[in-house]
Amino acid sequence: MKKVVNMVQKQFIVGLDMDSTSIRGVRLLFDPGSGKSPRPSWRLLAAVEVLDINGGNKFIIDDVKTVSALKGLREDLRAHPSDSVSVCLSGKQTYSAQMTVRRLPDAEMAGMLKLELRKSIPFEAAAATFDYQLLPTEPGDRADSGVSVMIGAVADSYLERQLAICGKAGLPPRHVNVLPISVANAFWAACGNEAAAPEGAVLILHFGADVCTLVIDGRHTPFFNRTFSFNIAKVVNGSNGQEGEGNTADAPLSMDILTGEVTKSVAYYKNTYRGGDISSISVLGAYASHPAFEELAKKTGYPVNVTQTASLVQATKQLEPGKFDLAIALAMQAA
Repeated sequence: MKKVVNMVQKQFIVGLDMDSTSIRGVRLLFDPGSGKSPRPSWRLLAAVEVLDINGGNKFIIDDVKTVSALKGLREDLRAHPSDSVSVCLSGKQTYSAQMTVRRLPDAEMAGMLKLELRKSIPFEAAAATFDYQLLPTEPGDRADSGVSVMIGAVADSYLERQLAICGKAGLPPRHVNVLPISVANAFWAACGNEAAAPEGAVLILHFGADVCTLVIDGRHTPFFNRTFSFNIAKVVNGSNGQEGEGNTADAPLSMDILTGEVTKSVAYYKNTYRGGDISSISVLGAYASHPAFEELAKKTGYPVNVTQTASLVQATKQLEPGKFDLAIALAMQAA
């Protein structure tokens, strides 16, 4: 009998967390483990952030400047053409939701879901690319009660544009997801396993340059997400956004706005989805570890934690908590 040899190779993977004004990228080495080291491991080779990629203009996205920024990031990461690249997309031309649908054979499921999407997505379903994942059934679910499905969709024109931008920069994505699902996946990756996950639902906040993506998810509760305009930099820097007129009094005001969005989302979630109680708030992205979030904990009554997928990888230097965690999670999910 021939000896079976483990042919799984080490992988170099790049994760990209992009928004309208900045990019955070990481390059990881994934070792599946063999011989004396049977356990898989992750090593962080580089982490790079590029700021102000569009000259401060968040309303007119310059593809040429974005390509240039990505090229610089690729060089700083020392990414190789053979590296696997993982990225998530956000904005009005993306959609993600959990749905309960009829149980159908696999060959019929995609067609039925596309018909369902026509009722809810804010762009033309016929000109969109989507993917879905069947979620585990809960104990006691009836066979005729339907099946829960997680769906992500992107308008074809937007998807093609983003793939072209990354391709021109020498970072063609092999794995693409939508931001809210990627945010939830980052949280679950940081938990490590289901036993370590908190009871009840968790509210997760991801902060980009000018928007906040809010996700509510749990082991036994429905998935919910929404995005709203919010500049976290103004909160932590105490600025009212007017040049030369910074004022620390604006920080509590901005945190009041964030608190209001969180409270409103929780109330809607409980009334509409019959979701469970919120056990905590988890934050990732820009300024995730800033003391300003202590005020959010006081105002909402929920403990606020930082999602830390960075703790799952071996690194030679400590990263700012939260900043690269989505990029790291994207890379890890691509293995």
